[in-house]
Amino acid sequence: MTGTLADLDRYLAAEIRATLEQRYYDRISAQARLEQVMLDPEFVHDAAKHTALWPDHGAVHVRDVACQIKVLEAIHGVLMPARNLERFEFMKAYGVMVAYVHDIGMVDSSRRGRAMHPEFATQAVLSAEFDDIVGRIWQDNCGGIAQYMTNLYNRGAFSHEPKAVLREMLAMANCHSKSKVPVETLNDPEALNRTMLEAASTNLRVLYHQQRVRRARDALALANELSRSDVELDHLSDALYTAEQTLAQAIAAEPQSEKLDPRIEDGLAFDWLLSSHREARALADDVVDTLRALRCADSLRQRGTVLKTSGGYEIFVDQRTSNALCAVRHGDDELFLLELNDSLSVGEANISSSEIGRDGNLRISFHRGAFPDRPTVERAAHAAALVVNDIWGDVVESFRRSSTPRDDHLKTSGEMQILLEGTDDNVEFAELVRQQWQRINPQASGQVRCVPSLQNVSALELARYLEGQELDWDTTARRELLKRVAASGHKTDKMDLVRAFQDVKLIHLAAGQTLIEAGTPASFVYIPLGDGLKVMPLGGYAAFSVRAWMALGNTGVIRGAARNATVIAEQDVTLLMIPKQVFLREWHSPYSLDEFTRLVEKKLATQPDPFEPLLENALARDGAK
Repeated sequence: MTGTLADLDRYLAAEIRATLEQRYYDRISAQARLEQVMLDPEFVHDAAKHTALWPDHGAVHVRDVACQIKVLEAIHGVLMPARNLERFEFMKAYGVMVAYVHDIGMVDSSRRGRAMHPEFATQAVLSAEFDDIVGRIWQDNCGGIAQYMTNLYNRGAFSHEPKAVLREMLAMANCHSKSKVPVETLNDPEALNRTMLEAASTNLRVLYHQQRVRRARDALALANELSRSDVELDHLSDALYTAEQTLAQAIAAEPQSEKLDPRIEDGLAFDWLLSSHREARALADDVVDTLRALRCADSLRQRGTVLKTSGGYEIFVDQRTSNALCAVRHGDDELFLLELNDSLSVGEANISSSEIGRDGNLRISFHRGAFPDRPTVERAAHAAALVVNDIWGDVVESFRRSSTPRDDHLKTSGEMQILLEGTDDNVEFAELVRQQWQRINPQASGQVRCVPSLQNVSALELARYLEGQELDWDTTARRELLKRVAASGHKTDKMDLVRAFQDVKLIHLAAGQTLIEAGTPASFVYIPLGDGLKVMPLGGYAAFSVRAWMALGNTGVIRGAARNATVIAEQDVTLLMIPKQVFLREWHSPYSLDEFTRLVEKKLATQPDPFEPLLENALARDGAK
């Protein structure tokens, strides 16, 4: 599963995706156009908080999230227990399907609609309006999911129709929201069952006010616990009273509810979450872990230079001010550049990439870190830290479990690292983001560290680095390597044995593979641990072989130019792969003229005199005479 639209067809037919897009996501985009939202009093009153200026929730967004379900492959056997092929294929299919459902509730762009969009999805899936969608999924056996569920049913995993259980699984799209379904709920089958039953059976307007009452009650309890002032306590008490009165009015004004599915009315829906049957428990585990992946996929969505609103308006960062700008179009004739006083928009627009590697760590990079002055740089760093914190909450927190799965090799959420990449235009930016985030979220500060930039890296070298082996050499091995490197001519006497090897990886090249391509950015320096590399320079110069321990690619990195040679392996070889920022900071130390002269003199002093054998022979002949 490579995460392309064509690959999605294997798990959810294009016709079904098109139906969902037209029924919901195209409407979300259409009503976010300026021609429509300018008629909305909420937009006129507070445009910055309106969904029209939020990051995209339309068809492009849902396709992107569905493709990002590929995160399952990165976390499989790393952050979640490994499954057999049949179960893992089921998780992929279910993941794509639930991803295509998760944001349909954004079709209601009112303030209450936005707040309740997770539960809207739950109720829509369980209603008659989804009969054709579920029916087509089942009829087409998309991703083999109908057959898989039928087999579980035939083996007694659940007593209800498997198609109904699949529908309930799709209704759990509300679990993409960490505010509506906290990870504590996701980890607790009984709490998750109660949450799903409430979301499925309660009128959305009533549920909206119930949630406001809970929040007001929690806020008052916290204020009492913290011994806040009487004025603040009175204010919070009044807010709770108002919320309770509004809830009562909503309940009284609510007309007779439509008849619900008997399984929901009888409290039997989602009962498979609580089953003691071995295969039903496995199904529940698979569903919950897929929902963890959905939360990740939603958070790892595309941002940066492709970031747009639901209405298709581009959001980007002004390099002069570090403020966010939105290019708002009115028809085909007008384009307004709107400055947004919104730090989250700035941070979103400056995120270049976010992904979970196969090492189970979260890597985040930024487009730029250079701005005209220090205060502007710090504002941009603060905005980036806010978004990093959001991504952390969706990704790392989603893997916080109530108990560690019975697999000693799994990485826990507390062991995950958040790797903030440096930017090429300001090597200090990632560190500023880290400092800002530490203030926002002190408890996570031990999990974050800054790493070298991987911007402007060829696809070949990027993939090789990300797949490379972390270096776990001890001090003796590192010192021995530097001794060998020094013997090849590189100056190593002042290198730090810790800093010089941080973020350096060990890679293996098979005979015939290309290490470096001429014309690509110079982003890494290599130290071959054996012979076998051949360099083919540009400019008509002769090819030559590289001996072990000799730095390769360092000239391009130092001068900041493209590669001027192609390097291939003539035999299998293992190499150290050093990112350019690490090399320039820790490894790059040229000889001064005096140092080089002394080095040459030392070499001459240790080499035998070529005339000495002739002199010895002459003296021997003289002595014989």
